[in-house]
Amino acid sequence: MAMNEASGSFAARLSHLYGNIRNCFQTLSDLDELGPELQSEIAADLGIDRHRLLELNRLAANGAEEMERLMQALHIDPVEVRLLSPNQFREMQSNCSHCASKEQCRHDLGMHQAPENFAAYCVNAGEMNALRVQPDLLVD
Repeated sequence: MAMNEASGSFAARLSHLYGNIRNCFQTLSDLDELGPELQSEIAADLGIDRHRLLELNRLAANGAEEMERLMQALHIDPVEVRLLSPNQFREMQSNCSHCASKEQCRHDLGMHQAPENFAAYCVNAGEMNALRVQPDLLVD
């Protein structure tokens, strides 16, 4: 197995595991309220350090706002996606929160050009296009 595949697989497992833990905490402050010792234990269970756990928690809280805005621009209902495909939604949030094209995305969203341009730079383009053909996920 190539190193790229191995690290991708690990990243997917880590993201899935983190998503499950994130579901246990309703707000950013929930994790903060646990204190450093319990935070460190959770992080160790994930195979990361406490500071990385807190960083991921912060990113998950506000690092993927562009994703939901893009969904809306594409007439995809983010609430339905979150309800019907929570794992996919979290994976897409993770992808978005680490995306290097946020500036381009924000620009296109602001100029109402995202539907025409997102496929050229969005790390979730494939998933977005797959969601666009599911009538139960679309809004006017």
